[in-house]
This record gives sequence, C-alpha cells and structure tokens, in this order.
Amino acid sequence: MADPSIPIARIQQYVVERCPHCAERHRFTLGFGRRAVLTFGGAASSAGLTCPTTGGPIAVELELRENESYLGPVDPLSGAAMSAALPEPGPAAGTVAAQESGGERAEWQKASRATALDFCRVMLTTSSGAIPIYVAVLNYVGHEGISGSFSGQLSVLPMVFFLLAAVTFILALVPTLATVTDESGFREFRDRRLRLLDRYIWSGVTLFVAAMAFSVYFLFSALSTV
Repeated sequence: MADPSIPIARIQQYVVERCPHCAERHRFTLGFGRRAVLTFGGAASSAGLTCPTTGGPIAVELELRENESYLGPVDPLSGAAMSAALPEPGPAAGTVAAQESGGERAEWQKASRATALDFCRVMLTTSSGAIPIYVAVLNYVGHEGISGSFSGQLSVLPMVFFLLAAVTFILALVPTLATVTDESGFREFRDRRLRLLDRYIWSGVTLFVAAMAFSVYFLFSALSTV
C-alpha cells in the first residue's frame, strides 16, 4: 500500500512477463518517492504486486535510485497513488520470498551504522599501524641513499597521510549529541549522521590510498639507490 504522505517523484512501467498465478502477462504502473532510509550496504526494494486476474501476490525486485523509496502501484491516468488493500497473504511462494527479502533488508538497515563503524575501527588500526611499518621498511631498504635528495625530504609524506587518515577515522567514530523527540526527528538525525559518516569514510580511504601510493614510490626510490 502506498504511503500518501510521500509525494510521487517518478513513475515507471513494470511488466510481469508470466504471472505465477494465471500465466498471463501483466503491466503495472509503479510510483517512487524521494524519501528513503539511508543504509550502508543496502539491498534492492522488494515490491508486492497483485495479480489482476486471481488476486494472488506477486513478489518482484526493484532497483532503486539514490535516496528513493518504492511507494506502490499508481493510477496511470492521474499519477495518484492507489490505496487498494492487498489480499491477506497465503502460503504462496511469492509471499514467502517477499517476507524473506523484507527481513533481510530490515537486518541490513538495522546493522548499517554498526557496519560503517566497524570499518572505521579497522581502518583506524590499519592507518596508525602502517606508520611504524613504513618507517621500519624504509630504514631496512636503505633510507640513507635518498636522505640528501628531494625524494628523501618528501619521504615523510606517507606518514603524514597515514596520520591524517587515522585522524579522519577517529572523527568518524566521535559520538554526536542531539535531541530527538519523534520518529521524523530521528529519521533526520539518522540520515544526517550517516551522510557525515560516509564523508569521513571516503575521506579517510582516499588519504589511506594516497599514503600507500607514496609509500610504494619512496620505497622503490630507496631500493634503486642500493
């Protein structure tokens, strides 16, 4: 059933080539809105359609755009969301598939923030631990050979980038204090927090990759002087 509180932003034609109930071909007009729950590693939306002939449920998977949510079938003439109630689900295979997909999507959304924070913790440990490893390997391969050159003076860049990456992941792990009074406020706070977390993650990963690239360059420069 479509949510009337969410305006329809996009309409798409969807064709079921062979209905699992009547074996006929059905065409549906589906509506999509701009409100969605932000998710790290989210799944596609599962849509529950209804066979026009038998009234049986049809479960299909829909690819959603960024920050988009599935609203349900719409009236192809007026573009308004249809509010017809679906029949009670029976033991059909399509219903079971829709329930399993919905449960999996709920689990992904529930664990979304924890997945991002776990990644930040792993990258924080990796970034901070990479600094002494880089120094040890650089001294082992012979840093003295490039110490007086321009490359030798810039050989501290990997340590700087590793440190900046670690600081970025620390900032991502810092808790945020906010006052949440209702479901709408919680949704806005959650979306804002996940967007900020996503920016920190990509910034930290970019700094880490740059540090790795600089490390490889300076290590090979040191090796070439041996």
